Amino acid sequence: MRYLAIVALGCLSLISSSVLALSFEQLAQHTQTPKTLTGGFSQSKYLSSFELELESKGLFHYQQDKSIVWQTLEPVANELILTPDSIVNRQGGQELMRLDAQSSPTIAVLSEIFFSVMTADWQRLEQHFSLTGELNEALWSAQLTPTDDSFSQLINRVELSGDQLLKKVVLHEKSGDTTTIHFIDLQPAY
Repeated sequence: MRYLAIVALGCLSLISSSVLALSFEQLAQHTQTPKTLTGGFSQSKYLSSFELELESKGLFHYQQDKSIVWQTLEPVANELILTPDSIVNRQGGQELMRLDAQSSPTIAVLSEIFFSVMTADWQRLEQHFSLTGELNEALWSAQLTPTDDSFSQLINRVELSGDQLLKKVVLHEKSGDTTTIHFIDLQPAY
């Protein structure tokens, strides 16, 4: 019996030694930041006030420091274009909405969060969030909690996970709404 306890403790120490606490610096060393990134996504949006979950699928294209084009294909075709200065919503080739960062601080905050997360800009994220998480060989998971008032007014926390590239984002909003995004078929260009 004592032998089994020693073996079990040995196994636990081996397992725990492969899982490391995570820092922004370790994330920067472990992840890649491509100049462009394309791929697919599946998104689930939980609306707490309606107790309703909405599912969507589509494609995205990211250009470093320039734009993120978020093209929803299902259930309704829609295109969202985020730049550091604006968010534009298009449907059927027509512009439905344009929000500029200069006129709305919320747009500036959302844009900065999305760009920082999509580009794995850990240095920028470190300025606005505290980090908890772990690195387990090739995989990592992180939870970002806002330390900046402008961010904490919109979100409670952001959960991220992946390998060399970001694979999943869960955004917990102050309103109680939650957005979960899974990235698939990622094609980076450096």
